[in-house]
Amino acid sequence: MVSLKAIRVFAEVAQQGGFSAAGRALNISPPSVTRIISELEAELGVRLFNRSTRALTLTEEGERFLRGGRTVIDEVDTLTNDIRQRNRQPRGRLRVSSVIAFGQEVIAPLVPGFMDQYPEVEVELDLSNRKVDLIEEHFDLAIRIGGPEGLDTSSLKARKIFSQTLFFVATPEYVQQKGQPRTLNELADHRVVKQISGAWGRTNRLNREDEVVEFSLPERYVVNSPNAARNAVLSQLAIGLLADYLVKDLIAAGKLERILPEYATLEQAIYAVFVHRNYMPAKTRAFIDFLAAKLSNLDSKV
Repeated sequence: MVSLKAIRVFAEVAQQGGFSAAGRALNISPPSVTRIISELEAELGVRLFNRSTRALTLTEEGERFLRGGRTVIDEVDTLTNDIRQRNRQPRGRLRVSSVIAFGQEVIAPLVPGFMDQYPEVEVELDLSNRKVDLIEEHFDLAIRIGGPEGLDTSSLKARKIFSQTLFFVATPEYVQQKGQPRTLNELADHRVVKQISGAWGRTNRLNREDEVVEFSLPERYVVNSPNAARNAVLSQLAIGLLADYLVKDLIAAGKLERILPEYATLEQAIYAVFVHRNYMPAKTRAFIDFLAAKLSNLDSKV
């Protein structure tokens, strides 16, 4: 198969009128130019140049090949420049997978601002708590909580963009009716809504004055959605262990208050996970940078 490099060398020889001049223009040796042209002629089965001691001229086949070759070179150069420009300027459809609660509460509200900043990008936000296969399902990135699991494969990379902490909350009405537990063990005497998603949430590592304890909440009422847990707490009939970003505004408004305030989970990192490539698409890089900048200014700590 004729290579693009061979076509470029041939066109340069025709332009310069000699092998040595073409070699200088292309920064390759004259013997290399001669070899490439000889291999090209052998591949095509025709002579492209009439060679003499005084001049190098194109044969009829050479002139025809030059016309077509220049068209190919122009088209490839145009396509290459277009791709390079597209890689510099974010554009195209960006497919993002995110865990449901964080996607609903944090990612979704930020997307319109990103689209205002990059009007040539279209965003498809898929909310699911399952771990998607970025390559097979053609996602540009995924938002995952709790650590970069699965990144032992070299095809994936991760960048930390945020972290969450969970603590106990209830409504003032619940506290007035049921009182406050004074210890973790007293939670067994209260109605508690517990979040479990797969293996996550069955046991929580809680931090108290730099002492880490493992504790498993009662499982009388279990949900697999942080939003569902928050709604259960807001019903005034339960205590929940909820992420700070889900409840900070409700606490500030007096609709919720902290229970056992000396306890909170260890910080759980939130990552943007993406396919490792030598050249990351500009739309993906721009979105990750945008999230990192916006979330660094989001003070969710209470």
